[in-house]
Amino acid sequence: MESSLITSIGALVMGGSAAALFWKPLMAGIAAIVTSNRAGGEIITSYKEQVMMLKEEQALLRQENDALRIRHDASQRLISGRETDLKLMKNALALLLSLTESDQSDRLHRELTRLIATLEDRENGRDQV
Repeated sequence: MESSLITSIGALVMGGSAAALFWKPLMAGIAAIVTSNRAGGEIITSYKEQVMMLKEEQALLRQENDALRIRHDASQRLISGRETDLKLMKNALALLLSLTESDQSDRLHRELTRLIATLEDRENGRDQV
């Protein structure tokens, strides 16, 4: 009985030592797994947040792009209207010039010729830009 008690105490001491030897690496391994899982989760959460921010920025950029496109289209229509007005004025002046040639009014003829030349110069200058 005495030897079994000594054997039991010896086994307990040896088992405790063995448990102490393996306990620290086991706890470190468990802690590493938990930490890496937590870090992995934080990385995934960070990526999700970045994706959401990029989607929001993309939506804002699309809205801004749409507004710029609308402004551009309106400007193009305005320019087209102005070009049409310019052509109409030029044609009206040319018609008036042809009507005044029969009257032989030199001053009016010179002034109309100058206006037509000015309109043509402006039209050509804008086309080159």
